[in-house]
Amino acid sequence: MNFQRIIQFIIDAKYGVIIFLSIVMVAGLGQTLRLIKIDNSLPAWFSETDGVYKDYLEFQVEQGSDEIIIAMISTDDALSKKHITDLKELHKKIESLPYVKTTFSLARAEYPIYSNKKLYYRNIYQSSQGRERTVKLLAELPAIEKQLISKDHKFSFFYIQLLPTNEIQNDRSQINTEIQKIVESTVGESHISGPPILNEAFNKTVYEESIFFAVITVTVILALLLFLLPHWHYLPLALLSINLPVSITLGLLTSLGYSLNLISMLIPTILMVYCICDLLHVINIFHLHRKENLNESRNTQIKKALQKSLKPCFYTTLTTLIGYLALTVSPLPPFKTMGLFTAFGLMLAFCLVYVITAIGFTFLNKKSMEGEVKKVNVLAITQKINYWTTAYNSRILFIGCLVFALGFASLPFIEVNTNTLNFLKTGKVKDDLQLIEKTLAGSGRLQLNIFRTDSGSVLEKEGLLNLKKFQDKLNQNQLLSHPISIINFQSFLEKRMSTLSKFKSINFEKMLKENQEESNAFFSLYADDLSYISINVNIKELTSKDLEYLIKTIKEDFENSFENSFEETQYILKIYGYSTLYARLNQFILQTQFQSVGIAFLLSFFILFYFIKKFKTSVLAFLPNLLPLCAILIMMVVFHIPLESGNAMLAPIMLGVAMDDTIHLMNKFKWYRANNLSVTKSIDNALNYTGAALFSTTFSLTIGFLVVGLSSVKSVSIFGILCAVAIIFALLADVFFLPALLKRFHS
Repeated sequence: MNFQRIIQFIIDAKYGVIIFLSIVMVAGLGQTLRLIKIDNSLPAWFSETDGVYKDYLEFQVEQGSDEIIIAMISTDDALSKKHITDLKELHKKIESLPYVKTTFSLARAEYPIYSNKKLYYRNIYQSSQGRERTVKLLAELPAIEKQLISKDHKFSFFYIQLLPTNEIQNDRSQINTEIQKIVESTVGESHISGPPILNEAFNKTVYEESIFFAVITVTVILALLLFLLPHWHYLPLALLSINLPVSITLGLLTSLGYSLNLISMLIPTILMVYCICDLLHVINIFHLHRKENLNESRNTQIKKALQKSLKPCFYTTLTTLIGYLALTVSPLPPFKTMGLFTAFGLMLAFCLVYVITAIGFTFLNKKSMEGEVKKVNVLAITQKINYWTTAYNSRILFIGCLVFALGFASLPFIEVNTNTLNFLKTGKVKDDLQLIEKTLAGSGRLQLNIFRTDSGSVLEKEGLLNLKKFQDKLNQNQLLSHPISIINFQSFLEKRMSTLSKFKSINFEKMLKENQEESNAFFSLYADDLSYISINVNIKELTSKDLEYLIKTIKEDFENSFENSFEETQYILKIYGYSTLYARLNQFILQTQFQSVGIAFLLSFFILFYFIKKFKTSVLAFLPNLLPLCAILIMMVVFHIPLESGNAMLAPIMLGVAMDDTIHLMNKFKWYRANNLSVTKSIDNALNYTGAALFSTTFSLTIGFLVVGLSSVKSVSIFGILCAVAIIFALLADVFFLPALLKRFHS
């Protein structure tokens, strides 16, 4: 009765409620349009409290940002005077920008000279020297040469090092645009890539995909509603029930300073799709109740119809909500944001559906009575299914158990791996990246710092020998290219010195300390106080699995190179760069799976048990909800689909969604059992009664997630398709496996 009194209050105050909801919706839309931001950068993916991320930011401030833009400049001759003049002009223009730390190219590259017991640096390219001498100098510094010009001298590379990530993240789009314009106006059209460019491309992808999803989802939902609603007169309040919670949720999200990324951009689409399910239940129940009770007053019809739908809709919303809330335990902020705001939106949508329909039903005229729910003959289908679950009970149970067995057997074969290229749309940015990586063998950078824990110097003879061993191993690593350290310059000097033995006797540490000149500032080769020495290496855009393996290999090579020194002296290796953060993604994804699925599993079962009240029946009802997850595991192994950041939230979400049909079915099963019908009659009648609702909601959800499957971003597309497949399997499990289980094992 309390619920009906609330509905009556809403009806009595409907004009005030309409004005309030209109203001809230307009405010939500206004806040969204005014404050919406797209951010797929590191701060969006890693928490500020994460120790590794904090170390990364400190590294950028102290030793040089790896926010590096690479321009691959086409030229007739990279060693021509004209091209070097253009590069010098480009250096001047770019370094005048306030957000640029330094630049590097052939026009700036230097080589060391040892004279009068001091170290000096000279430009590799000098207009006064012959071409052959420049070529010879570059050949003697092969790691530097390969980062400056292509083998055929048709391309040269220009590097732009920006300020640290947290200083430029809000202006990255403007920065990229300005730099690209300067490069093109100075040296002509170029291929440009690097982390800042890729990050902005990801942001652009999110923006375009968000607009795409908004247009397509609204179009698809409109078509679905016209097909599934009893009469088109219900359409305005249906659209309002769907769009209002989305507007409020997005308005709140943007007002609190959150940004959209490749994960949270799905929130509006997912909310709109889920809103349809409860909405269809409420409208269809009201439509049927009103036809069967023509003598009741309109208010009574509304209150009784909404009361009928309340319990099953509440529990289905709750189980779906739990699947998303389980994501809030993920260590990755995008999943936390996705889980929190989608859960909020679902609960808001549940409440608003009853508010809006209670008011909207009062304005309907008698013509809306004349419509019928547009549907196929669902009763004939459910009766056929009921026959099969009785006649072929053992076969259905065997198939279900087989899916369980294959699903669990597939677990060890699931690959955990994220490929960032799958988040990048086909186009110039992707083409430029692939061309630069093919020519340069890498578009990113790792910095390997080697420390010595005691008071000794890493630059002592033994330390330098070990460093050379380590760098040689890095040279042989197929995932790395062009390692650069003081070893490169030491080797260069040794080869050029006529008195080699005399040079070898020189204290290299003392020589560096006394050196007042700074060369190749783009590369951090050692600390000012020589507390560490560094190796800079190029790295390609690798998958998280390859990066995880690479980091492990680098650490093993370091230990093997310095193993003779560990007994007396302790050396420490620290690896810096964006890739070190990205390499931890697999660990975070697995943590998300174990924690989120575990929480969703326990809470979903608890809710089902609270709803059913009987443990054995709850177990039987819960088992079919695991079948869709097993089916997805099999599908991922068969089609070699890895578990990645784009689909890491699939399991907890689908567990919550799968419970919806189960609760609707078990709600009627309980009612029939309470009226002393047999188990077989109860479940058959329950399926006959709820069949239309189960099929319509499954159809709506499947179509909604297939919209996500249309994404041009591979990872997002795969997520949408997997969700659609899981929803179909959830329906099959509920209409076939669940009745078969109850008929066989329920007493």
